[in-house]
Amino acid sequence: MADDPDKVWPSGLTLKEAEEVHEQVILGTRIFGGVAVIAHVLAAVATPWLG
Repeated sequence: MADDPDKVWPSGLTLKEAEEVHEQVILGTRIFGGVAVIAHVLAAVATPWLG
């Protein structure tokens, strides 16, 4: 099995594939963060947190 210079170590993905995966991870993190912010705002409005 010859080493492919286009593969990124250690994942075995090409650079383009790795960038696509990275973009999806960043998008998922932003969505998760947005949902978390909304949940915290709703919890703060619904409950008396700090007085």
